[in-house]
Amino acid sequence: MRQTKEIFAEYSRMRDNGLDAKAALNVLRYHIEVLSKADREALATLMRSREAAATTTNSAPAAAPAAPPAPSTLPAAPSTPPAAPPVAASPFSTAAPAPSTQAAPTTPPVEVPNGAAARAQKPNAIKPIGNTTSPTSDAVVTVTAAVPNVTPPAATGVDTDDVVWINCIHCGKTNQRHEVFCYSCGQLLEPVKGAYDTRVLNEQTSQPLDSEHFGPDSVLVLRVRGSTENYETRPQKADHELIIGRSTKGSVLAPDIDLTNRQASEMGVSRLHLSINYDAEHSAVLVSDLGSANGSFINGQRMMPKEVRVLRHGDELRLGKLVLLASFRHPG
Repeated sequence: MRQTKEIFAEYSRMRDNGLDAKAALNVLRYHIEVLSKADREALATLMRSREAAATTTNSAPAAAPAAPPAPSTLPAAPSTPPAAPPVAASPFSTAAPAPSTQAAPTTPPVEVPNGAAARAQKPNAIKPIGNTTSPTSDAVVTVTAAVPNVTPPAATGVDTDDVVWINCIHCGKTNQRHEVFCYSCGQLLEPVKGAYDTRVLNEQTSQPLDSEHFGPDSVLVLRVRGSTENYETRPQKADHELIIGRSTKGSVLAPDIDLTNRQASEMGVSRLHLSINYDAEHSAVLVSDLGSANGSFINGQRMMPKEVRVLRHGDELRLGKLVLLASFRHPG
């Protein structure tokens, strides 16, 4: 459980400092694979919970501002209504007019033709223009605003039509492509490049040895400034990305190039500080910062987390305050 918490702490640190989940898992892959199945399942649960919480926080919609009250377009009603003037009896009404001796004369009911009543009830109706079937027809055309039919988005964030399924290479169970661990056996779903894969030969017989060229037999030499001790490595021979950092007592996170004896802790070097990869297509060495606390620099220029830079012969690498001088050696 201690190893699981330690790996999860490094994973969270790298994610908080800008690395995406896939890049962080690639760095920690070899430390995860040595864990037991129960520890891998516990680690996967912690990682999924963290990513789900981060997704929920980022996707929570902001509260919509309250709509301002609509201004009233009707004039204010007078406090005392004016007295109604006397109205003569309608020729269409059979009711007798009110006697003149009444204190408050009332308006007699007025009968309105059917067509007029329809027009009074539908003030927005438009009478059709053109020939009608009857000169006394009161047919009307009602204008209705077209309301678009908007379908709400699906409740889930994953479109089922775009889901890609893959089989676990260890147990054969089907998993979604975006998953990192197999739900059945807990193993990592993406296969690791094997150390005994067939090497693809380059048909070119000669290549220019410029400052960034790093051939299949070249050697990367890193020397701490002010020291005569060198760290030599061949990233093109490794089946994983090489890590430069420092180790701590009792920790499972051991870097490939350990700078502990070079006062790395005092110089601000993180445990997993910088990664080294080999680009076979362009015969180049690539380096990237792993979200370190004090940053990585090439020739004085700070590298952003996840930024990939080409390392050239003669470059100066600075991890925190510790300076490494890089050089290429080409045997033969």
